[in-house]
Amino acid sequence: MWSDTPFYVRATIKLLLLALVVLTAVMGREFLIPFTIAIFFTFLLLPVSQKLRQWKVPHALSIIISIALSAAVFGGLIYFFYSQAASFADDWPELQKKLDEKWTTIQQFISKEFHITRREQGKWIDEKLEETAQEGHKYVLGIFTATGTLLANLALIPIYIFFLTYYRNKFKEFFLMISKTQNPDDVLNILARISTVSQKYLKGLMLDVLILSVLNSTGFLLLGLKHAILFGVLASILNIIPYVGVLIGSVLPVIMALLTKDELSYALGVALVAWFVQVIDNNFITPYVVGSSVSLNPLAAIVVLILGALIWGLPGMILCIPITGMVKVICDNVDSLKPYAFLMGEEKNFTARKARHSQLWKKVKQKKDKNNTPK
Repeated sequence: MWSDTPFYVRATIKLLLLALVVLTAVMGREFLIPFTIAIFFTFLLLPVSQKLRQWKVPHALSIIISIALSAAVFGGLIYFFYSQAASFADDWPELQKKLDEKWTTIQQFISKEFHITRREQGKWIDEKLEETAQEGHKYVLGIFTATGTLLANLALIPIYIFFLTYYRNKFKEFFLMISKTQNPDDVLNILARISTVSQKYLKGLMLDVLILSVLNSTGFLLLGLKHAILFGVLASILNIIPYVGVLIGSVLPVIMALLTKDELSYALGVALVAWFVQVIDNNFITPYVVGSSVSLNPLAAIVVLILGALIWGLPGMILCIPITGMVKVICDNVDSLKPYAFLMGEEKNFTARKARHSQLWKKVKQKKDKNNTPK
């Protein structure tokens, strides 16, 4: 019956379903963001709990130990940033003095080139600050409310991880029960591939961040940049956000170089280090460390990045790529959804598919010519 339905009706129904999914994602973001994070960490920590199970550790205790280990890692990361931020705060009066000097130079340049006096510039800035202050209390209240809600929801992530891991076999049976029309082996294969994709992507991403932290920090230290390790690690973590994070992570150390040194060549050197590390990452580290576990073409990656930012903000920008990779795995294994997987895939997959179609067409043509040959 579905195949007999007119195309415009099917397209309308699909668009309505997509709009419903987006609306649900927006309305339920306070629950869905922590729950989605918990799903990915469940995939990441699953090998740890399984290894503990092989060592005869009880099932529940193995899950708790794996969660405790991940909490220790994040606690160490938070302590690192706290100590670095405290060191940065000690240097802030000097940096503020440098910033005032740079701002005075910029004002003089504007006054000379555009004939706008420093008093007029100051008056315009005061007006903008006053407008911002009038609306500021609303933003501050919203930030505190959102932060409190976010922290409360993030506290639930370990609980989600525990029960998602504890009842993983139940979830597997659930998907088998709702997929009666599908071959059970196909369903299990899809679930296994989703788990593998998530694990490979997250492990590769963590290793990529570690390698980039070492490379960035080493380059900045050799140049003598203040707080080189802080900016090196921060740039590596921001690299998780595709495209946007790379830009922000590169600009921050350049700004620091401009504030601490008067030579423009020094800032260019810092920018060159950030660019060189990014070239190494794009051409050598990411292909071999992260691999093609989430093989999306650049257009699909940019589209899902923008949609993720519109729907979930910053968490959406981070989570959109692995989520799309999981969706692509499902599309790859469901015949009716394979065109969408093809649309999201890499160009090399298209080339291979085109070659297979060409070979198949040649065989069909040869067989047809053979049948039409007069005896």
